[in-house]
Amino acid sequence: MIYLSYPNRVWVNQKGVNMYKEIFMISDVTSSVRLKQHLLNSAGIMLISIILLTGKISITQAAQAAPNAVFTVNLKTYSLDRFRGRKVMLWLFSTWCPSCQVGLRVLSDNRLRLKKYGLQVIALVNYKNGGYSGPTAQEFAEKYGKSVVKASNWLFGNASKRLAAIYNSKGYPDIYFLIDKKGFIRIISDAPAATIDRIINFAKSKKSVK
Repeated sequence: MIYLSYPNRVWVNQKGVNMYKEIFMISDVTSSVRLKQHLLNSAGIMLISIILLTGKISITQAAQAAPNAVFTVNLKTYSLDRFRGRKVMLWLFSTWCPSCQVGLRVLSDNRLRLKKYGLQVIALVNYKNGGYSGPTAQEFAEKYGKSVVKASNWLFGNASKRLAAIYNSKGYPDIYFLIDKKGFIRIISDAPAATIDRIINFAKSKKSVK
């Protein structure tokens, strides 16, 4: 069983046992270096998995590299790495979710400020819409956020299976990630309507991981 400290808490990652069993059983110096490199490369995915497995969504005390993954917008494939150099809000939502509907309205109401501060919003329907039927991404956008449908800093699309596995393995209907210009996750939270000030403050902030 693997124990990781983050931040000032002990998390248990049971799903990582098989992945790391072999390297954790080796204790020589060379293997220690290999282990450190492996963990650094896997840090982003591990951190997200730990957060989602424990049911803890909100995180503001540390940052980890956002793993790359692809998504589709009108059948066109995009990569998260394509947006490196811009502040990004990666929002995974389900179109039947009430908090998502209200969240889009509030984000739309604050569209001018979000654009002014250069925040790129990537709004993606959860893989298979979280297991329930509902409107398409475009229909959802037209109904609850018409003013941002064609905004230059907004994209509405669909999460790929891999992106969902990395960023929303627990299947939350509403979860977002605020990623800085260098590609580091700064905040993980939910319910944009209730946390809009946090989103705006992130967009305004000039801080990033060095």
